[in-house]
Amino acid sequence: MKNTSETESSIRSQAPPLALPDAEAARRAVGKWLRTEIGDALYPAEAIFLEESFAWHVSVWFSTARQPMVCLVADVYINAATGAFIGRPTREEIVHRLKQFEGGIECHHP
Repeated sequence: MKNTSETESSIRSQAPPLALPDAEAARRAVGKWLRTEIGDALYPAEAIFLEESFAWHVSVWFSTARQPMVCLVADVYINAATGAFIGRPTREEIVHRLKQFEGGIECHHP
C-alpha cells in the first residue's frame, strides 16, 4: 500500500504548467486579442519577459503592407503563469490613438 502523505506531497510540490511559457506564446495571445477585438492592422512585436512581475510585455504597432510597424500604438502586459491580461488599453483607447495618427500626431518609432 502506498504512503498517502508521500503521494500528496509529491503532487503539491509540482508547479502547474505556465499558460505562456515563451515569448512566441505571449505574442500569439496578444495577436489573437488584437484580431478578435480590434482588427488586423495592428501587429504585436516581440515579447519581452519582465522578471519582476512575471509578465510578458508586448508592444503593439500599427502596420500596413507598405509600411510595417509605422507607429507604436500600445503596450500590453500579460501574466506568464495565467495568461491573463494585466495591462492593456481598451478598444476605444486604441481607436482614439489611431485617429490621432491619422490627424497628424507624430508616431513613436523604435
